[in-house]
Amino acid sequence: MIVDDHADVRYLIRVIVEAGAEDVVVAGEADGAREALETIDDVDPDVVLLDATMPVVDGFDAAPMILERRPGQPILLCSALVDDQVRARAGRAGIAACVPKDELEEISRLAAELGGGEA
Repeated sequence: MIVDDHADVRYLIRVIVEAGAEDVVVAGEADGAREALETIDDVDPDVVLLDATMPVVDGFDAAPMILERRPGQPILLCSALVDDQVRARAGRAGIAACVPKDELEEISRLAAELGGGEA
């Protein structure tokens, strides 16, 4: 499941993910935390990809909300910058892994790993 406030970014990620690994498909999309929480049980994703920077509720704050609803849900954070500070904040939020936006091709591999498959 892709959670990003920009439709064009969700589309780009969908194309990259579905082209990158045979076993990885996008189960659903949401434009923010609220929509993600409203639809996550219906789409039942193996992995949730969260944008780090979204209006109202960012990815760091959305992760605990998702985990409260679905304990153990693997979450992958997508951020423009991934450094030690971002990784530490992500870890505190329960996020399993981080990927920089300039390495979007890594999303398929990481999603497959987090979801229990292999890319």
